[in-house]
Order: sequence, then C-alpha cells, then structure tokens
Amino acid sequence: MSVMEDTRDRIVASASAQIQRHGHIKTTVADVAKHCGMSPANIYRFFPTKAALIEAVSEIWLSMAEENARAIASRSVGAPQRVHDFVLGVHEFNRDRYTRDGEVHETCVAATTERWPIVARHEKTLTDIFATILRDGIDSGEFEIEDVEHTAAVMTSAMLKFHNPIMVAQYHGESLIEQAAALSAFMLKAIRKR
Repeated sequence: MSVMEDTRDRIVASASAQIQRHGHIKTTVADVAKHCGMSPANIYRFFPTKAALIEAVSEIWLSMAEENARAIASRSVGAPQRVHDFVLGVHEFNRDRYTRDGEVHETCVAATTERWPIVARHEKTLTDIFATILRDGIDSGEFEIEDVEHTAAVMTSAMLKFHNPIMVAQYHGESLIEQAAALSAFMLKAIRKR
C-alpha cells in the first residue's frame, strides 16, 4: 500500500469514528484532521469537500453490507435456501447495524433521502448479487425464470422494507423477520420450476 493510500485510509477511518461518535452533521473536517494528527488542508488534498469525505465513509459501511450479501450468496447450499437466507440475512445485518448505531443510521438515512450516487450503486450491487443466486437456481434446475436481471431487480425492490434505513427504523417495532420469511416464501413460489 502506498503512503497516499495509507493516508487516505487513515482519514476515512478517523472520519468514520468521528461520525459514529458525533453524527455526520456535527463532524467537521477540522475534527477529522485533529483526530488524524494532520491539518485540515491535508484532508482536502484527499477529499475536496466534507460531503465527499462522508460519502467515502458511507461507501465503506455499504460495502460491509454487500460483503455480508456476497457471503450469503456464495454459501454451499441450494439456491432456494440462499434466496431465503439472502432476504433474512440482508434484513438482519441492516437492522442490527442501524439499531445498534444511531449515527450510522442517521448518515445512511441522509444518503438514501438525498439519493447520493453511492446509494444507487449499492442497490445495483445487491441486485447483481441476488441475480447470481437466481442464475445458480436456473443452472441447477430449481428455478424457472425468463429474465434474471428483471426478476432480481423486482425482488430486491420488494425487499426495501427489510433493508432501507428509513423503513427499517419506521417498522423497527414490528416483527419484520416473519414478514421477510413470508416474502422469501412468496418469491420462491413464483420462481420454482414447475
């Protein structure tokens, strides 16, 4: 890793810690710089604005959710079980992340509400990961799907209540696990080979 990459990673890690402690609105570039032991001008060499820095932190958080989804998709179980595990696993990861850390939740809500570019990329990544499970199910003869990409997009859209930070918070008191399990059963009924 180069010195520049190492410095950038230190800045992002520091910003993440500051945001988790104070929230993205109250965190300043000066706070991050002080935490890193460098000047604010040095931070701006890597991130032209505070918003760019916060997006970089949010991208790290979203990539953790994507790694969780990839791990589920690559399990050595049948495609139907992975569909079920994906729906519930994506929900559980996000529910735990958002309810455990209010400042992460607040930042992800802002990213979603304001439609930061990383949110569209994240949604596309989740859809692509889900599509790999569907393709595996077609290849194994378990699923019958005409348009995998469209089906994956529709099904991940149907999962919004279970992973969107706004909706996870709104429905937090409800038993979303049972609803997610019912959604996965509905999905599987629609795509199983007859």
